[in-house]
Amino acid sequence: MIASYELAVIGAGPAGMEAALAAAAAGVETAVIDGHPAPGGQVYMPLPAGFEASRPAGEETEGERLSRRLDAAPLARLWNAAVWGIFPDESGSGWSIALAGAEVPRRIHARLLILATGAYDTPVAFPGWTLPGVLTCGAALTLLKNQRIAPFRRVLVSGTGPLVLSAAAHLSAAGVAVAGVCEANRFSRRALRHAPTLLRESRRLGEGAGYLSRLLLAGTPYRTGWSVVEASGEGRVEKAVIARLDAAGAPLPGSERNVEVDGVIAGYGLTPNRGLAQMVGCRLEYLPQKGGWAPWRGENLQTSLPGVYCAGDCAGIAGAENSRLEGQIAGTAAARELGKITAQQAEDFSRRVRPAWAQQQRFARALAELYPLPPGLVSLLQEDTPLCRCEEVTLGAVKQAVAAGAQTLGEVKMLTRAGMGNCQGRMCERPVTAVLLRELGAGAAPETTGSYSVRPPLHPVPIGSLLEDEDS
Repeated sequence: MIASYELAVIGAGPAGMEAALAAAAAGVETAVIDGHPAPGGQVYMPLPAGFEASRPAGEETEGERLSRRLDAAPLARLWNAAVWGIFPDESGSGWSIALAGAEVPRRIHARLLILATGAYDTPVAFPGWTLPGVLTCGAALTLLKNQRIAPFRRVLVSGTGPLVLSAAAHLSAAGVAVAGVCEANRFSRRALRHAPTLLRESRRLGEGAGYLSRLLLAGTPYRTGWSVVEASGEGRVEKAVIARLDAAGAPLPGSERNVEVDGVIAGYGLTPNRGLAQMVGCRLEYLPQKGGWAPWRGENLQTSLPGVYCAGDCAGIAGAENSRLEGQIAGTAAARELGKITAQQAEDFSRRVRPAWAQQQRFARALAELYPLPPGLVSLLQEDTPLCRCEEVTLGAVKQAVAAGAQTLGEVKMLTRAGMGNCQGRMCERPVTAVLLRELGAGAAPETTGSYSVRPPLHPVPIGSLLEDEDS
């Protein structure tokens, strides 16, 4: 017998937890699903078992508070459950959700969906980026915050945006020698027109200032308009090369410097984790200021598919505070659609939350303008630089595909196998797109080159899970 719920919330980060809480409080039969052993997502990731923070950070406190509320709420919780596919239910009244995990059902049914699958680090390819010892900001913070592992002795941190400072400061606090921080963008007068929006986020500005002061007190060099351009070593990272960038983000010849390190942290922003939304057929739109391709949403965060909502960074990068508000909005909208609350109750809630949501959207736009992904970074690539790690497709192979007539990502995929590996293009879509746009020249745009397709299973799962699903 397949368990059936009125609502399934997929993802238990800030957006998913708030969505599940809002819906359950309204009387919606809700199941919340996440692939991790506990709720929290990347932002509110809990400490490993047996660990206790002597001075919990603000995000740890907030995460614990939300987790306690989730534990007490009248809903079903499915942890360690990987959602590898979502399909229209045969009855035509909802969705069949395929799961993989040791102690979870193979399928559940839900009338409505809220997708809150978050985001992942935006990959930027450069010579040596596949060497052991090169990590993203997200991976480094996961090791530090969740596993309590300091992964390197001496590290270079490079990229753009607030996560670069956060990763560098956390590494320094863990005893790792931070050889330098390279911020690819320069501070400019653009920040002045966003001053009213930025100043309303005093807590986050204070947090960033604290990270920067910690690094400066430790004597860490902090450079703006610089980036890592190469990593090298025998079998793992032993050296990094950094260079000053021009206005477009390309390295300036003659500015290169060698840095002896055993690790490189590269963090160039985040990309919406849109895979499930794309799999079920939600219409996508290209939002460069929000991290790239993301599902289109209406006023109440419903996608182009009736009964399917998207909340949080999976629909556009805007941060944890925005994700929490969007979770509340989506959960309330689902409750309204199911008839658990009245239209007036939904309107009253919307009136209360919309001003705060608008502020978070303004703040996200400000950060996107101040910390764009420099397009000139594509010039770092060499002919033998891998773009698709899974299928070992190099820059040279992608250029050959374009020379043979490929004009879309799908055509590059057919000619080179780029995007056909385990990650289904999450690691290579951005680098391959950058190369494709450069090779095609004027008139090419992400809207015309398109995105990779996705197919089930969305993530690698044990073959036994698929066989059990077939039998269920």
